[in-house]
Amino acid sequence: MRDLLAHADLARYAGQFVWLELSYDDVKNRAFMTKYGAEATPTFFVIDPQDEHVTAMQPGAMSLPELTQFLDRGKSGAFAKSQTPADAALTRGDALLAQQPADAAKAYEEALRSAPDAWPQRELVEASLVQALQDSSQWQQCAETAATDAARMKRDVIFVRAVVGGMWCVASTDPAPWAEAALGKLKPLAEEALSLSTTVRDHRDATYRTLMYISVARHDNAGAAKWGDRWLAELDAIKPSSDDERSALDIARVENIQIFGDPARILPALIESERVMPNNYIASLRLAQMEIAAKHYDETIAACDRGLARTPGANGTAWLLQIKARALRQKGQTEEAHRALEQALQAAEAIPNKGSRDMNIPMITDALKATEKAAK
Repeated sequence: MRDLLAHADLARYAGQFVWLELSYDDVKNRAFMTKYGAEATPTFFVIDPQDEHVTAMQPGAMSLPELTQFLDRGKSGAFAKSQTPADAALTRGDALLAQQPADAAKAYEEALRSAPDAWPQRELVEASLVQALQDSSQWQQCAETAATDAARMKRDVIFVRAVVGGMWCVASTDPAPWAEAALGKLKPLAEEALSLSTTVRDHRDATYRTLMYISVARHDNAGAAKWGDRWLAELDAIKPSSDDERSALDIARVENIQIFGDPARILPALIESERVMPNNYIASLRLAQMEIAAKHYDETIAACDRGLARTPGANGTAWLLQIKARALRQKGQTEEAHRALEQALQAAEAIPNKGSRDMNIPMITDALKATEKAAK
């Protein structure tokens, strides 16, 4: 998304928006992250400066057409003198989506009920409803809604968003009759989404991930390998134009192998990325993840130490130290592992995002207890 924002022609919005980018890792941003519920990156908000309420919100990467639609929606919510009931319900759903997704789903459903058939925002709201149902763990309703609504959508970026959300809901639950029925409708749509040139990289990666997860859950290793190979071939064919794009490709490679595959396959690409991005701790972190998966414990520790020397934020520090501690335990260095986990806990307590903080602290605490038990 940084590349898109850096090169997109957004001149027509000059003077209408104040652009603000906040680091997920910077402790100074904790108040904002808590107030607006930014749980993932990237997440985009349009905020009314009069009272600081959200007029539009969307998680995940966007194409340029999707970005301009998002900005127009946010501007309308902030400056329109009056809104139709459907538009007002859409704005309310966007404001609730980050922190109260179940309530956001109800607002989107209200928007669809009150809108005329030709309402130009209908497909957007249908995709947002799928997102809200996914975020509130309403797996069956999410998958079935996506399967029904996406089938009749225009084949554009909103269609892809709806399909990706539905596929995640199928992948998030154990196989069941309703899930198999929804998958039968969604899988051809997912393959269609992959065939569209307008499908952004993040959505392509998410689609491949869900196809792999679903295959593994159904003990279809051949299917998982097929989708994994196709995904890696796509990634390897891309010549990154920036460090941000290179990092995104490496993240996708690691996510691929973490589902199914041989970590040795992607180590050369990760080693090269760390070489050409000497100040990027993420490059070291991704390499460490795959070195430990390959049971290369000395190489894992070395990669973690290089990453820690690259001034990561609290989240990155906690993550690197946890990986290092696991490698140290595998080498039988229990005391060193314990010290690394103590440092990881201290870093985790400073993570700005509450969701990430609340996830990391119990995980590190449990690892500390296990290390103490092993030392006795």
